[in-house]
Amino acid sequence: MGKVSKDKRDIYYRKAKEQGWRARSAFKLLQIDEKFKIFEGVTRAVDLCAAPGSWSQVLSRKLYSGETILIRDKCCLFYNEIELHQRLEAQEEYESDKNENVKIVAVDLQPMSPLPGVIQIQGDITKYSTAQEIIGHFEGSQADLVVCDGAPDVTGLHCMDIYIQAQLLLGALHITCNVLKPGGSFVAKIFRGKDNDLLTNQLLSLFKEVYVVKPSSSRNSSIESFVVCKQYLPPEGFDPKLMTPYLDVSNKDFTTLSGINRVIIPFIVCGDVSAFDSDTTYPLQLEGEDPYKYRAPVQPPIAPPYPFKSNLKMDDLDHYLRKMDEAVKRVGLGSGVDPTSMETLGDEKRVESTSSSKIADEDEHQFHESELSEVENVFDNGPYFDLIQKTTKIKKNTNKKLESEASSNDSGLQFLYEDEYTDPELIRECLERMKLSANYNTCTCNFFD
Repeated sequence: MGKVSKDKRDIYYRKAKEQGWRARSAFKLLQIDEKFKIFEGVTRAVDLCAAPGSWSQVLSRKLYSGETILIRDKCCLFYNEIELHQRLEAQEEYESDKNENVKIVAVDLQPMSPLPGVIQIQGDITKYSTAQEIIGHFEGSQADLVVCDGAPDVTGLHCMDIYIQAQLLLGALHITCNVLKPGGSFVAKIFRGKDNDLLTNQLLSLFKEVYVVKPSSSRNSSIESFVVCKQYLPPEGFDPKLMTPYLDVSNKDFTTLSGINRVIIPFIVCGDVSAFDSDTTYPLQLEGEDPYKYRAPVQPPIAPPYPFKSNLKMDDLDHYLRKMDEAVKRVGLGSGVDPTSMETLGDEKRVESTSSSKIADEDEHQFHESELSEVENVFDNGPYFDLIQKTTKIKKNTNKKLESEASSNDSGLQFLYEDEYTDPELIRECLERMKLSANYNTCTCNFFD
């Protein structure tokens, strides 16, 4: 893809480069602030999973530099010199008037290019020491706003990606609860899934207001959304430091917790385990329940698409299934004789094969007249109707193949087919003898002697 076509692919991708943003994701945070006013009164902010730094750049320009950023420039057909001079003066004023009271801390495992007014920490959001280092940069104060735009390397398996993103959100929430002041705000990326309601309830246990939003700069093809949590209000007695050991998914021993922490922390870490999970496979024999026993449908269909015999018993069904298996075997093996297998046989073998072939023909004829009719009568409109049709089709194709092979080997008898007075039994007998003959180009019958 060329440079021009890549720029034309996405308007936010192009505008991000025009306006000097490190990534197009900067517009997502700007649009969230445009709707929820999350930057009002913020002097201490934290950006988790900050690299490459587009959200930290927004915080720097909005809070530290005090810029008024327009996501979409107003439409002006003509610019005079006065308007241009005013715009340049406003830009110089923003650059000279820095808000030194604003402190911004960016946390990521990877290094990031420096930004004005942004303090960088290379740390792990799953460790309590990272929260202590953030509080140290704030000189003992707590943050007004925590944002997180972190996401894992997606695999394409939505269930796996949603789970990994949920664990990343849990780590961000762990830092947030340790550094955010009561009444603060928290914004983080999530992947939409079937547990969105559960996630909302988990966050509502810590925040007074929770919203799930998708900015217009987020592609519709992406499953990402953002949670906007306002007015941090933890329950009385909640200790976020106790959440740290349970960020390890192998640790599920909550017996050491007490009070409100025994309720809140397991709910935040594990979710709601009070009911069955619709996506989990459970054993037939559940603990504490009676032995499993099959139960028929409460209300069977009154007009099923395949009508069955009303008084059909299990023995009758087994009998019919055996007949069907026999029919399939007969059709699959065929009743004809393979000419290639007869080339090395002597006269005695030929006689035996001829007699066995006649016996097979008689058995097949008897089966079709007596037994197959009984099966077809029962399963004429049943679920085995398609199987009967398929086996019949296979048999017809097998017979056609044998007839085509015989016709290619008896070109000398073509005049018999053209003669309307020729006895059909004569033709059939000649063809059978030719099949049993080692030499296909000559006829051993003495009907023409």
